[in-house]
Amino acid sequence: MKLYHLSSGPLRVNTYFLVNEDGRAVVIDGGENYKKVKQVESEYGFKICAVLLTHAHFDHAGNAKKLQDDGAKVYVSELDAKKLLNDDNLGKDFGRKFEYLIADYTFTDGQELEVCGIKIKALITPGHTDGSACFIVDNMLFTGDTLFLESVGRTDFKTGNREELIKSVKRLFDLDGDYVVYPGHQEFTTLSHERKNNGFVDYD
Repeated sequence: MKLYHLSSGPLRVNTYFLVNEDGRAVVIDGGENYKKVKQVESEYGFKICAVLLTHAHFDHAGNAKKLQDDGAKVYVSELDAKKLLNDDNLGKDFGRKFEYLIADYTFTDGQELEVCGIKIKALITPGHTDGSACFIVDNMLFTGDTLFLESVGRTDFKTGNREELIKSVKRLFDLDGDYVVYPGHQEFTTLSHERKNNGFVDYD
């Protein structure tokens, strides 16, 4: 399996492409720039077959409808699925166009998914939104807007909750072993680095 990365859009969202040996790809957070996502697909010669959303905010899910129309299946947590159909995706709040859609699949906490031949474990990590999720794939942890390099996601948007985010981040810190952390914005990090250096661990 190969991993490709794209940072795009006004908010510099990180989009990740997990590409199986057979050339099928799972996109984690498609972002807003459809053209750039398709350019990456064309450049590396894979086929996007699924889109996994860490949450339903417009900057992460803005491309979901277009990619779905191309044939990709869209996955999102049960709680955030409804935000793809209303303005809790924050598109209107930020003056961004958002194409509503119905997700093809929803998942729950701890669910083991097999998507396009790739095994993915979903963890529901509320705080940034009530249905925010992280994904574990091998030694990789995709954290969306839950955990960043020496920081964490905002909790002042609709359905955000600071106390829930504290619990979610501590849950990630309690995972066994180490992971490379691929967040929704900013630079990559590791879970071991965040356990030692993320000041949020002391917030109670």
